[in-house]
Amino acid sequence: MKARIGDVDWWREERAARERGFSVISGIDEAGRGPLAGPVVAACVVLPWEIGLPGVCDSKILSAPQRDRAFERIQGAAVSIGVGVVGVELIDCLNILRASHEAMRLAVAQIEPLPDLALIDGLPVNPFPVPQIAVVKGDGRSLSIAAASIVAKVTRDRLMNDLHEQFPEYGFNSHKGYSTPGHLASLAKHGPCALHRRSFAPVQDWKPQPALPFDNPIRDTGDAGEKVANAHLSRLGWTILASRFHCRHGEIDIVAMDGDIIVFVEVKARRGGKNTRAADAVDARKRRRLAATAEAFLVERQLTDAPCRFDVAEVIIGPDGLARVTLISGAFIAGE
Repeated sequence: MKARIGDVDWWREERAARERGFSVISGIDEAGRGPLAGPVVAACVVLPWEIGLPGVCDSKILSAPQRDRAFERIQGAAVSIGVGVVGVELIDCLNILRASHEAMRLAVAQIEPLPDLALIDGLPVNPFPVPQIAVVKGDGRSLSIAAASIVAKVTRDRLMNDLHEQFPEYGFNSHKGYSTPGHLASLAKHGPCALHRRSFAPVQDWKPQPALPFDNPIRDTGDAGEKVANAHLSRLGWTILASRFHCRHGEIDIVAMDGDIIVFVEVKARRGGKNTRAADAVDARKRRRLAATAEAFLVERQLTDAPCRFDVAEVIIGPDGLARVTLISGAFIAGE
């Protein structure tokens, strides 16, 4: 059976490869070269010979629900599927092209036994563990490559949905890390987070606040972090109402006005960085104290009817001597 959609013979590339003596033929494609944030993901798919898979074609022309349905069909029909994921650190170290090639090598390595041949979308990948044929615009010419494009895209989208839970202020669940106007606005407001590709413009162009000298690793890191956070908020156009406001209930690092909203900011400064939200360090007891302190501030300033929220400013002191600020807006509801 020759599987066709419209005028496309989706097994033409595979059939030509078989005529050259190859028997186990895989398709390989990647997703996530262009975004400013998140990993690059590659997939390798081996399909039953000349199977028909309705709805499976180039992932770029499918809607998200269509891709999800096609993904399930592929999962149910494929002989074997391999997925390779390369994170931000390696992307910045290698460059995105080499990182995507590494993801492809990781994907094919999961196929057991290894395929005789890989049909790869685009240009050749060198080195590669199995013989390969590069197929320009292969996701629109080969069913195996089209299936790989869908698996890679859906896998990456789901990863970005999960990562959104760690960094909700950037909206990764909607734009998946691509440079949409909303994403660029969030980047300008909050600065880059651990998921952003520092080697990509405009992330690369973002100017962090300079770090200050630290004599006491514990005390001075906190003090300098608050100064950097104050400078960052001022640069955003916020009005600083108070720094280190304290009462009998506790202390709030920064109180500021973002437009007409009063924002109570907890500053978390540390050296190095992990892929965790600074807001997670503000436990329930701390939130109750912040709520009581914020209420005292509002009463003292006669602002009890003003809208307000609680943010966390994460200040990471890097080995390069610069402090990078990530502002987590609406990080928690104090007292809960």
